Amino acid sequence: MIWIIREILALIAFSSAVVFGLGGLAGLFRFPDPYSRLQAGSLCGTTAVFSIFIGALLLASDTAVAARIVIIAIFFLMSAPTGSHIVARFTWNAGVYPWKPPKVRTGSARRRKKSRDSSEKRGGAE
Repeated sequence: MIWIIREILALIAFSSAVVFGLGGLAGLFRFPDPYSRLQAGSLCGTTAVFSIFIGALLLASDTAVAARIVIIAIFFLMSAPTGSHIVARFTWNAGVYPWKPPKVRTGSARRRKKSRDSSEKRGGAE
């Protein structure tokens, strides 16, 4: 009975890893600049791999295998953010700047511009 519960929990962990992985993949194509793409990919990639580690821990046959999985997970949790930081630093040093959204004028600013444009067409200021 315990083994069935462990397998179901591992299946849930593996399924969440797929969801996180697909979310990171969507972020790679959706976001506008390399920095936000890197953040989406690394965050979702880290959570997906960590979910796989949890599922593998649930299916570990003995404590020796579980200890190895924990050591690998600790190494991964230290190295994945470091690798993302290095890539972001090289991107910044290469001169790639973050994306800035275009300035959106509010309704009142548009009305002022329209009234200014129409008064210039008539030849005088109001």
